[in-house]
Amino acid sequence: MRRLLPLLLMFLASKSFATGEINVLTDLNSPFPPGCVSLWLPEGPSSTDNTLYDRTIWAPTSDPATPDARVRITVWRVGCHDPGHSVVMVRMRQTSGEGDVLIPEVWADAGVVDVAWHRSQLIGFPAVGDIGATGNYVSRQGRTWMLAVDPVSVDEETLFSIDDYNDVFTLEMSWFPFDPGAVDSVLIDVDYYAPQLDPTQFEYPPLHGRMSGQYTIEGIPSSGLVLHIGEQADDTNYAFALFFTYLDGEPAWVAGNTGGMEPGFDLVDLNMEYLVGGEFFGFGPDLFDDADIERIPIGWMTIEALDCNTLLLGYDFTEAGLGTGVVEADRLVRVAGYDCNPWD
Repeated sequence: MRRLLPLLLMFLASKSFATGEINVLTDLNSPFPPGCVSLWLPEGPSSTDNTLYDRTIWAPTSDPATPDARVRITVWRVGCHDPGHSVVMVRMRQTSGEGDVLIPEVWADAGVVDVAWHRSQLIGFPAVGDIGATGNYVSRQGRTWMLAVDPVSVDEETLFSIDDYNDVFTLEMSWFPFDPGAVDSVLIDVDYYAPQLDPTQFEYPPLHGRMSGQYTIEGIPSSGLVLHIGEQADDTNYAFALFFTYLDGEPAWVAGNTGGMEPGFDLVDLNMEYLVGGEFFGFGPDLFDDADIERIPIGWMTIEALDCNTLLLGYDFTEAGLGTGVVEADRLVRVAGYDCNPWD
């Protein structure tokens, strides 16, 4: 209740909580790399050491005949392949009672506090806006969400940073807006991120759409890789790689693609081709057709991700006398609104 007056003033002024103009690249109100977790959200911690909170509490229901029900709340962290980053997972499951339990309001604040001042959301995917689960029903089968935290407190007095998110902080759950009789909030001390205890979702980072972008290689100027991970009509994925490079002092394209891969693959092998022929686009259409393009096989390239902004490229072009090796490629261009890690 100590938040009610500031909250009322804020709601009257704006629901944006003075976060300013939204930049879809970074203002996700989710202080973790959006590409850290993919495919699905885990159903539980990887071990007891990875469990930060696991208790069954009483919560108010929407049924006057059975005013309270039991709800199990589990909290843990999932590590990211990007150093220093993690995602806090919150899972809720109604375990008793005939009436339905609403998902509470969620708040967070740095350190261990009695009242948290940063409005938070339980989200199923990274996005901008009010997309949290608050006000929906707690599932009897159980459901997991990621915890997003507004960086600006409702009183505009404090900021909640990525470092705060990965350190010790307080998670507060309150049913007061739905039941004024529910005075006491659930306060959870979320322990700091420990990579040795909080493993990543997968052993290796999956190659997904957020890995798409343009990459460069240190020491190789005015060259680079364009990578696109896309989805096909049958829900399988494809990978397309186009390398801008040079051959005999002239600009050259080296390209490869493959499809029909189940989402979640962490490595892809591409047969690469050197493209020659055609004419400059500025001369207009209909000067040449696809038959005029010669595609010369030169070998293969293997692509895997090290983190959201770094790829490991292995290549073998010995059949064309163009060398073999392994290099790291660093992201040059982010995909606006669909970035993998806007924080690094």
